[in-house]
Amino acid sequence: MYNAETVIEYVGKALPDFFGGDAKLTARELSDGNINYVYRVEDEVSGKSLIVKHAEDTLRVNTSRHIGFERSRIECEVLKMHREYCPDLIPEVYLYDEEEHNILMEDMRGYENLRYELCAHRIFPNLARDMADFCGKALISTTDMIIGAEWKKELVKRYTNPKLCEITERHVLTEPYFDDLDDNSVMPQNDEFMRANIYGNEELHARVGMLKSVFETKAQALLHGDLHSGSVFVTADRTCVLDPEFAFYGPVGYDTGNFIANMIFAYANAKYNMEDAGKDKREKTEYLDWLLSVIVEFCDSFRAEANALILERSGDRMMRSAQFCDAYMDDIFRDQAGFAGTELIRRIVGTSKVKDITSIEDTEARAKAELLCMKAGIALVMEPEKMTCGRDYSELLRSL
Repeated sequence: MYNAETVIEYVGKALPDFFGGDAKLTARELSDGNINYVYRVEDEVSGKSLIVKHAEDTLRVNTSRHIGFERSRIECEVLKMHREYCPDLIPEVYLYDEEEHNILMEDMRGYENLRYELCAHRIFPNLARDMADFCGKALISTTDMIIGAEWKKELVKRYTNPKLCEITERHVLTEPYFDDLDDNSVMPQNDEFMRANIYGNEELHARVGMLKSVFETKAQALLHGDLHSGSVFVTADRTCVLDPEFAFYGPVGYDTGNFIANMIFAYANAKYNMEDAGKDKREKTEYLDWLLSVIVEFCDSFRAEANALILERSGDRMMRSAQFCDAYMDDIFRDQAGFAGTELIRRIVGTSKVKDITSIEDTEARAKAELLCMKAGIALVMEPEKMTCGRDYSELLRSL
């Protein structure tokens, strides 16, 4: 493990030519997640900087939980692959140090964490298009039809990520549905609803069980694996996708569904928190409309991007017709809705809650935001076939 002093010494040895001999280096820890350690190393003279992401064998928040080092290699390789597909949306990797389990990469100065920006109720006009572009190119480009079934199977082996997949299988797709865990919780106002409709809902459990089976067995594309709003950084007109350490070959709808769910968290925050933040009704209405438009545009643009890639680049003549594209994307959209639902439920009931909801200070408003997310999550898991396009999500949220 490093500190501000030792990480400077390490960078000087690992990349001796990056800053130059006259550099006056400082370092600051930026770690914000549960798993890794992140440092910014900067030259005070030139302002040049880079990021060091360091992996330990254990969780940062629980050093008794061993998760290995393989995730660091996977993250580095997937970042490089994503940069080939989407060069404007992915940071450059300068070095991967396999012995020290470090990734040295471009510092996205000027970008801000999307989750925090959405909680501050800021608008990003290019967000939906950029995220659809990322999901279309980065996901569909790694499917059998584009890269070929034989090479895809080799990549499935290379990007098997059992330790981090187990975290998802447990914390997302199992634990939030049972009351034998002390860490599950909701606001007291929602406890009865949660126990009846999530803990006590056997049909919901069966449907989540099927989604868990899909997650474990459907090696469709090389996923980011953790595509929430905290893994996306933004400026006024640009987007950057980071942190694919959970990457593995899985169902495309897991990634796209996670992004949609995180936009729903932002919607719940705005619906029940904006007026408390001093915003007038017109601003609130405009912001809620923008959030819904992001979901709509993301879904529809992703579908169009995926269709175009398949029709243009598929090397399998059984998989390059308009009829195939329709059926293929319909299947992804069913998975997408279901996994959006499981993300909504697990972030409200389970252990890894989100700032969008926890930052709502008024307890009644927070309870209402929780309830909206749980109801939306249940509806998406129970009836995913109804979510055939972006507008269907918008209509569901307005109805709640």
